[in-house]
Amino acid sequence: LMLLLFNYSVYQVAKKKVSFYKRAQILVADTWSVLEGKGDGSFDDISRLTIFADYRIPQVLVHLKAMKYSEKLMKKLREGTLFQSGDKEEVEIRGCSIWCCALICKHLQELYQKKGQDMHEKINAVLLDYYLWDYARDHRAEMKDIPFHRVRCIYY
Repeated sequence: LMLLLFNYSVYQVAKKKVSFYKRAQILVADTWSVLEGKGDGSFDDISRLTIFADYRIPQVLVHLKAMKYSEKLMKKLREGTLFQSGDKEEVEIRGCSIWCCALICKHLQELYQKKGQDMHEKINAVLLDYYLWDYARDHRAEMKDIPFHRVRCIYY
């Protein structure tokens, strides 16, 4: 992953630089997944990846009530506002989605820990992202009233 990061944009939010490495992370995650974590697909630090912070994951998180938009943001989304890559709202949606999924993974691991099972190797953001993306695809009709954020850029 580190080899790919030199060419990605950095966003400035509240005087802090924020970077999303969606495509680089997908490359690493798909390699890990296709090769079943073996050989060239063996990454000891796969759990350091986050979800891929696109447009569907926030939509499904709102649908599942794991995340909630402010009324002001929801109004903009319903109006079809086209955000620029790096806009405050876009960065917040992506960042909150990453944080929300990190908490979901943490809580799932804690639930299994209480049952005496160590699932740290089996529950990670990559697998959660795959699950949520599939869920969004399979439940698209149920989620049609939840708008997704619109951004025209090369990073999605």
